[in-house]
Amino acid sequence: MISNMLRFSPSLFAELEGILSSELPGYSRNPAVNYPQVNMGVTDKSVEIYLFVPGMEASSLDVSLEKNLLSISAERAPEETDNKDALSRYERFSGKFKRVITLPDDVDPEQTDATYRDGILHISVAKKEETLPRKIEVSV
Repeated sequence: MISNMLRFSPSLFAELEGILSSELPGYSRNPAVNYPQVNMGVTDKSVEIYLFVPGMEASSLDVSLEKNLLSISAERAPEETDNKDALSRYERFSGKFKRVITLPDDVDPEQTDATYRDGILHISVAKKEETLPRKIEVSV
C-alpha cells in the first residue's frame, strides 16, 4: 500500500491541500494553528503548564484534572469581519478544541492552581509531598 502512495505526484497533494484550505477556512496541516500552543516544564515542587489562548474569556475555559490527565477545552467563536471575501488566509483558529496532557504520576490533583492573564492560561500542579526531595542529615 505504501508503494502505491509513493506513485502519487506531489502536485496531487498540493491540489488537495488547496481544496481543503479554500473549503474549510479554519483548516491547516499545522496543528499549532488549530490548537493552542502549550509550554510545559517540571520543577522540584510542581509541574507548570502554559497554554496560549489570547482573546478568550477565562470563564469559557474548561480545565479538569483526573488522576494524571489534565484536560483543557473551550470554544472560540469565528472572528467577525465585515468583508469575509477580503480575507485570503486564516491563521487564527476558531471552533472547539481540547488538549489532554499526561502529567507525571507524582502530581497531587488536590493542589492545582489555574490563572488566566494576558491571553496565557497558567496551570500549576504541585507534586505529592512524599515524592519531593528531602535533605537527609548524616550522623557521625
